[in-house]
Amino acid sequence: MKIQRTFPVEKSSIKSFLALASVFLAAFASASESDLKVSAESEMLYFKALPYLEKIDEIQNDMFTFRKQLAVSEKVPDQKKEQYRDEMLRLVNEGVPLLKRSAEEGNPAAQYRLALMLSTFESRDQVAEKVCTLLKSSFSNGFTPAGLQMLFYCFDEVKTPGYRSLVDALPNDETLYSRYYPQPTMMPSCDRNSRSESNPIVLLDEKSFRANLYMSMATQMLTQNLKQERVRFINKAAEHGCTRAIERLKLSSATNGAHP
Repeated sequence: MKIQRTFPVEKSSIKSFLALASVFLAAFASASESDLKVSAESEMLYFKALPYLEKIDEIQNDMFTFRKQLAVSEKVPDQKKEQYRDEMLRLVNEGVPLLKRSAEEGNPAAQYRLALMLSTFESRDQVAEKVCTLLKSSFSNGFTPAGLQMLFYCFDEVKTPGYRSLVDALPNDETLYSRYYPQPTMMPSCDRNSRSESNPIVLLDEKSFRANLYMSMATQMLTQNLKQERVRFINKAAEHGCTRAIERLKLSSATNGAHP
């Protein structure tokens, strides 16, 4: 925005203007960070729900490991299924009401975790709109995990300019939500070579979520034939430690500077 000058430019005027501008910019930065803060009530509810959520993730990984150990023709024993179902039901009944209340208060971490719960335990036909609404709300507040999950669930939404704007608008300060990390996700793409040995649900910090988001965006740019944007996101992924992106850039360098 261009500011028109409507007064004579004197040294004292310039000094006053700069002082006023510095105060305004400081207030603006403070307001922007304040916008990303959440209520104490929503935080209390989220952290009350967290032990139940962590146990749910643990049980899901345990069941995955148990199934991997079975022969191809072997089925999970009925007793094991019942034990799994009963434990999960207890944890869901205890944790989800707290999580819903926190999400309703606008807590971005709660909105992300609730979206994960719904997409895991409910039919997509029944909850797709709700899940994407939660994820978009969370991502609009700068919560990176929600943006990554949108790429795998909200297929129409992530093709819009609005989604791209949210990716570009992620806070420069990657510690704003540090108290909410690590967060779970399903088999991140940046370290695909180690996937077969890992649990399906893994915990990542903010930097790793950014790396995976940017690498996934680079893949999306490939399908849309947007080479410059793809290179930009690969570089951002590499800056955040994405193994795939780093390898891609090394390969590009080895082939005489070709596009990655």
